[in-house]
Amino acid sequence: MRMQSQELMRGLIPYLLVLISLLIPVNSYSGEWRITPIRIDFLPREKTSSLTVFNEDKIPLSFQVKAMLWTQDENGKDVYEETEDVIFFPKVFSLQPGKDRLIRLGLRNPPPVKEKAYRIYVEEIPSQPKTEGVAVQIALRFGIPVFVKPLKEETKWEITKKGIEKGTFFIEIENRGNHHFEILSIKITGLKGEREVFSKEIRGWYLLSGAKRSYSEKIDECKNIDKLIFTLVTDRFTFSDKIDVEQGLCSL
Repeated sequence: MRMQSQELMRGLIPYLLVLISLLIPVNSYSGEWRITPIRIDFLPREKTSSLTVFNEDKIPLSFQVKAMLWTQDENGKDVYEETEDVIFFPKVFSLQPGKDRLIRLGLRNPPPVKEKAYRIYVEEIPSQPKTEGVAVQIALRFGIPVFVKPLKEETKWEITKKGIEKGTFFIEIENRGNHHFEILSIKITGLKGEREVFSKEIRGWYLLSGAKRSYSEKIDECKNIDKLIFTLVTDRFTFSDKIDVEQGLCSL
């Protein structure tokens, strides 16, 4: 009987901990601040730029800054690693309420043949609040895109894969140019004859030079359409095409 009671208590412990946590007041906090600009483009032969951090809170805030090289792997996933290509100052600083601070940026290297991409991360360093209960510290961090432009931009891209398989639309886009472009959206519309059956929009992301990225979307009305129109919308160009839908493509 004692063993059964011990096992019962062990089983109740997780639930008791959850109940206790619900009874303790929890405060989450982070300072109110902003950055401008939210993106930096270094034009050819430009070597310096800057960011400004504004403290819009009622208490002093502290920050730390990091520079990261930004690349994308074979699947289009973002990869970041610390770099010394970008010089910046200060690396750590504090701001009084209502004040702002300039972060100066500089480049070590000459203009590249292929665009280089970075992110400057500005992160708040939380301070312990003078509040009762358990405080959850939320460290806000902003990653500002930084692009170092080549001497001459060349836009090249290709849709390397597209189609429908098992009722799912898929597309793969490759950036073969020497600078990035941003995929704003991929709009897909299903038609039965000339009648629109459904419409969806896939949100995109940056596609860096030399990278490729795949997107897919389930087609709920696949068996009720005979044509699918897709439109690739980027900050550089717009492209539309169609896919004839055979019923075999909709089978799971």
